[in-house]
Amino acid sequence: MELKNTLLEIQTQLDKHAFSQYAILVGYGDREWQYMSEGVDLDSYFDAASIGKVFPTSALALHAISEGLLSLDDTLEKYFPGVPKDKNKITVKNLMTHTSGLLRRQYPKRLGLRGRKGVAEFIFSNPLAYETGSHFAYCCDGIILLGFIVEKVLGMTLEEAFETYVKKPLGMTRSTYHIKIDEENMVMCNHRADLGGLIYDDNNVRELCGIPAGCGGNFITAGDLQKFVKALIRKDPCLYSDETFALAEQNYTGGLPILDAIRNTENHGLGFVYVNEACLQARDLFPEGSIGHSGWSGQSFYLNRELGLYVIILSDSMRSFCLNYPKGNHSDKVHQMRIDIHRAVKKDLGL
Repeated sequence: MELKNTLLEIQTQLDKHAFSQYAILVGYGDREWQYMSEGVDLDSYFDAASIGKVFPTSALALHAISEGLLSLDDTLEKYFPGVPKDKNKITVKNLMTHTSGLLRRQYPKRLGLRGRKGVAEFIFSNPLAYETGSHFAYCCDGIILLGFIVEKVLGMTLEEAFETYVKKPLGMTRSTYHIKIDEENMVMCNHRADLGGLIYDDNNVRELCGIPAGCGGNFITAGDLQKFVKALIRKDPCLYSDETFALAEQNYTGGLPILDAIRNTENHGLGFVYVNEACLQARDLFPEGSIGHSGWSGQSFYLNRELGLYVIILSDSMRSFCLNYPKGNHSDKVHQMRIDIHRAVKKDLGL
């Protein structure tokens, strides 16, 4: 069985410059389909963007929770001595559900040269946008702090923890945190025409100067992400316990006021996006209770365990839109690309 509507939709997206390079993987029950552009294979690097918030940062935090090394109720003051009073009661749960009150700020040049302590102090120096727990506002800075906490409780860098607790146990091949600007078998995902000698797309990740960024400063392959998605579907105990799977895949933000509804209306579990009517990018294909995540540069994955269904989209979508259409809201275009592909898959699978 060929996914004819999906193939037609891929061509439509190519025609409108929604991407130029891509890897799209679909699984349903015991059947799988792989569609990749010329020169792309299962081992091609893509900038993970915000997929890195869950693959692997949230997964590593959930592993630590499963092992009793971390609690959702742990507060910032436990891990960051001297944290300002207005932020010392922010919990791990607040960080993972984007309810901390923190908002992303532009980092100063070369902030990472101050070390992790200096990065955390800069994040703490910014005022809270709302009372902790009272609103939902998607926040990269909170997940960077979560990454620092994971490093503390696991006793190794985020990169080492990924290798130890995710990459090796699941038999992954290439996904990592640091690659060269001329790395072989890499898809350029940077939305700038001129990279300025740096490979990272995210401005703040660039200013971390090599400190592994929990918010998405890593590079992933379709083959490795597929292994992660399949491990989630089968509740692989090498990731974390069955009880922790249940804990992670709940809607923790439903009903909370959203600080910026124009930019983000999705509900969240622990790290993962919780799919329901609010998840415009996935709701047409995936039933409520499905989980996943998406990334700025054009990446996404969503899965439903009961159906054995997943769709992985890795692409250079943001770069392609920025280079071909210098003006306009390209985030909306990237979102629509995902919606259109998910709708085509739905039609092909008869769901």
